[in-house]
Amino acid sequence: MPFEIVFDGAKDFATLIATASNLIDEAAFKVTEDGISMRAMDPSRVVLIDLNLPAGIFSKYEVDGEETIGVNMDHFKKILKRGKSKDILILKKGEENFLEVTLQGTATRTFRLPLIEVEELELELPELPFTAKAVVLGEVLKEAVKDASLVSDSLKFIARENEFIMKAEGETNEVEIKLTLEDEGLLDLEVQEETKSAYGISYLADMVKGIGKADEVIIQFGNDMPLQMDYPVRDEGKLTFLLAPRVEEE
Repeated sequence: MPFEIVFDGAKDFATLIATASNLIDEAAFKVTEDGISMRAMDPSRVVLIDLNLPAGIFSKYEVDGEETIGVNMDHFKKILKRGKSKDILILKKGEENFLEVTLQGTATRTFRLPLIEVEELELELPELPFTAKAVVLGEVLKEAVKDASLVSDSLKFIARENEFIMKAEGETNEVEIKLTLEDEGLLDLEVQEETKSAYGISYLADMVKGIGKADEVIIQFGNDMPLQMDYPVRDEGKLTFLLAPRVEEE
């Protein structure tokens, strides 16, 4: 099924694909008349990735019917990385088995990415009974993950009535990042009960790589439950990660 999809601002799209490619090698993108979606798990089955890009965020969206295309994420990422922020990205598919990726800026550059067979997993995004929700600035989260990686391989998230804490403890040293609603970095906090859970830093580092400093990130978690991290894409779209907890030995 041929289609043509245009996205203004190639760099933004590249960031999304690069972030997902930190965790998965290949992906099946479902292209329908409503938009593009992709759901996958990393090889260790610790992170579930869900990308949802409605037709409305594209400047041109000519899709008739429905098709699933499989791509090698590393190859896709490398092509998209060649785009500049003002470039227009055009994704086109004809009858042949490849995706035409065009970057239109000071010149028009077209790459042909061969499509691959990717096993489509029937994955549900579970509705979890989270007890805490924090909305933080991307910069705060990125810095916290970097700080924590100096002392430990896991980061504990703690939410209380009016504070959100990220804490990492090593054998000798520890770090604590504390936020209240008076801090610029914490935009919103909803806590039903005191909630604590720990997560692997290497996964968190991959998840936050593509976040811009000024982006709002929605974090939801429960006691020793998966962490759901959402970041909005152009208002209507979003990239969601669901990360399994690290259950700490008492």
